[in-house]
Amino acid sequence: MTGSLNVTPELMLHQILVWLEQMYGGESVPQFELNQKTISILYKLMQENQLQDKNCQLVIDDLRQKAAEYGVEAQRLSRVVKDVNLSQGCLSQSGVTSLRTLANLALLLDVRDASDTSYLLALQNLSSDLMKTAETRKQEETCLAEFTQKSKAALHKYNSLLKTLHHLEEKSVTQRPETEKRRKKVSFFIDKAKQYKGSMQKLQAELTRVGADPSLYHQTLVKKSEELQALKQKIAPLRIKLQMYYDLPPDLSQTKVKIEELKQQVSALESELTRRIDLMHL
Repeated sequence: MTGSLNVTPELMLHQILVWLEQMYGGESVPQFELNQKTISILYKLMQENQLQDKNCQLVIDDLRQKAAEYGVEAQRLSRVVKDVNLSQGCLSQSGVTSLRTLANLALLLDVRDASDTSYLLALQNLSSDLMKTAETRKQEETCLAEFTQKSKAALHKYNSLLKTLHHLEEKSVTQRPETEKRRKKVSFFIDKAKQYKGSMQKLQAELTRVGADPSLYHQTLVKKSEELQALKQKIAPLRIKLQMYYDLPPDLSQTKVKIEELKQQVSALESELTRRIDLMHL
């Protein structure tokens, strides 16, 4: 309980009873349930009530003091008016109005007396407060304009997004059959891929089990075919060159040697070509 950490429950109850008797002014205090919760609530209510009474008393004392000061000032002004042989009845209607205006202004400005200095200081403070209020209002108007601009931009963006959303929803409705068709195709391809993968694993296991030669695999045969084509490309220019040597005179010894060398090279390449062709036909 706030403000009652060092107060015992017995002391709290005693203070509550005294406060209730004061509140009811000698009348009988209504019965209430005595428990910790009730006492806590009443104690808090008592503290708040006493604080309000204290604040009210301060305001009353201040008003009484101001009333006394106004009374003293009124007596002083009455003496001044009396000394110059003036009274309220001697004042003109405009004078009475001016006097009442000054009195109302003094109450409004909360001045301590009716001197010119008090009025001027009060009016200066009022002008200062007015300038601060105007500056604050200007800042608030600037902030309001910024918030308004941001709100308009956010609203425009919201409308744009809403329009885009509606367009996408309409597009989704029109494309839903095609999307569903594609989804089924994708599902079908995934299932087929799983089936093919399983079949490949089974076939690979079967090839391993029967001891298949890796040189007969498609990838190996493709590679050998490429090598065969390369060999054919190498033999072609050698054949042309050999044909040139065939056209030379037969009695030249060096020509014969070259021809024999070329024959051997061609024979070796033809043998390699034949071997590879045989491997492809296995």
